Amino acid sequence: MRRSSRGTVIMVALIGATAAAMLLPAAVGFTLREHALARAFLYSASLLASVAGLIFLASRGTRTHDSVLSHPFHYLAIAYLLLPALMAIPLTEAEPGMRFLDAWFEMVAAFTTTGASVIDGPGTLSLHLWRALVAWGGGLFTLVAVMALLAPMNLGGFELFAAQTMRRTDLPDWSHAHRASYLDEGYSDKSLTRLRDQLALVGPIYLGLTLALWVALSIAGNPPLISLIVAMSTLSTSGILAEPVLMGGVSEVLIALVLVFALCRRLWPGATSMAGQEPLRQDMELRLALVLMAVIVLVLGVRAGFGAGPGSPGAALAEIWGMAFTALSFLTTTGFVSAHVVGPDGVFAGPGGLIFLGLAMIGGGVATTAGGLKLMRVFALFWQARHEVERLVYPVSVGGDGPRLRGLRRVGAVSAWLFLMIFIFSLVSLTALLTLTGVHFEDAMIFAVAALTTTGPLAQVAGAEPLLWADLGGLAKVVMAFGMVLGRLELLLLLSIFWRR
Repeated sequence: MRRSSRGTVIMVALIGATAAAMLLPAAVGFTLREHALARAFLYSASLLASVAGLIFLASRGTRTHDSVLSHPFHYLAIAYLLLPALMAIPLTEAEPGMRFLDAWFEMVAAFTTTGASVIDGPGTLSLHLWRALVAWGGGLFTLVAVMALLAPMNLGGFELFAAQTMRRTDLPDWSHAHRASYLDEGYSDKSLTRLRDQLALVGPIYLGLTLALWVALSIAGNPPLISLIVAMSTLSTSGILAEPVLMGGVSEVLIALVLVFALCRRLWPGATSMAGQEPLRQDMELRLALVLMAVIVLVLGVRAGFGAGPGSPGAALAEIWGMAFTALSFLTTTGFVSAHVVGPDGVFAGPGGLIFLGLAMIGGGVATTAGGLKLMRVFALFWQARHEVERLVYPVSVGGDGPRLRGLRRVGAVSAWLFLMIFIFSLVSLTALLTLTGVHFEDAMIFAVAALTTTGPLAQVAGAEPLLWADLGGLAKVVMAFGMVLGRLELLLLLSIFWRR
């Protein structure tokens, strides 16, 4: 019996999952007596389920084949452009007066785990639950797609781990064969099988962590629905909240423990071979993250002057914790701001906000839900710069870092530098396009960084005054939406379409 093409099966599965996800806000809406909103989600779920079923029945008799659209970039680009349009259907009915463009922008921001919002006013809990649920699904899709589609191509940061070996035989057989197939004409697409295997491996852990954080936040005294929204936003690093500030106290400690999973993919199952056999305590990403957080806490502590004036030691410790938590949040591109550091004028206004802008640009770990440049690329550039400075001081010196770090300095640093140049070019292009739409240069720069790093709350803390996504015009929102998609998709993956090596 003939089977449907793999690309069609993937899209039908994603549309079906979207329809099933709409049932949760529909049920919550009926429970909270938000009947109009609940009906919008219920009718939209029925519509999408019918469309997915009809597409599957119409395509099940076609022959499975490998087309020119089998490149993983096409799978991901279609998913990030098509699914938000379908997810936006109930928003136009649930939120009176919302244009489809604004609803599409809202869903693009959620599905790319950016968390930017154009909703005026506080919004309903069911609506925020849908945003958090879309972001939660986007985070899971990222975890699965990166390992299933990018790892075999040695993209998405995996080229840095492969560079540490510098030997082709050290790669797994399936990765070796799949990488070579992109350089040959006879490429056989196995994306569907890999996506299914990775979903079965990562999905239960992702769901279990979400449920555990939800229960823990509820036990800590938070409303159950608010706790669920925060738990989904934490796992997906989207930063979506139903309230403007976090609850503080034990809740922030629980959130911080889960945010650590966005610093290193080795904490997830199926990725223990990414950095060889070195112990987890020697992981470069985790160690670099700790160093960055310590420096940020010191710099912001000196700026805020904690401990300088009269006050209790508990208040000073709370402020230190608030800075550490906020630094961890922006390093993982989540964007939560601790309740312990929010003053009448804001602690992070002006130069303090620029520090968190830099943290968001660095980003979290490779193959995690965090965006940005990634910690491993920053480490590779730092280690190569350190070696170049040593050669200037000692021209005849011989590097003694060992084969692993020597490989990271050579191939890894070149790859990281290439990614940095593409990131800078994309940032300049987005900033220029925003300025052409009438946005001031400083504001355009902040919006562009927030989009490329998938850190929507960055717009509220990086400038001298909070910036609102709703203030952008229609054309500017389209530019930012594509910037979010470009930031979520690995930029080297786009380059690999034109330059296979």
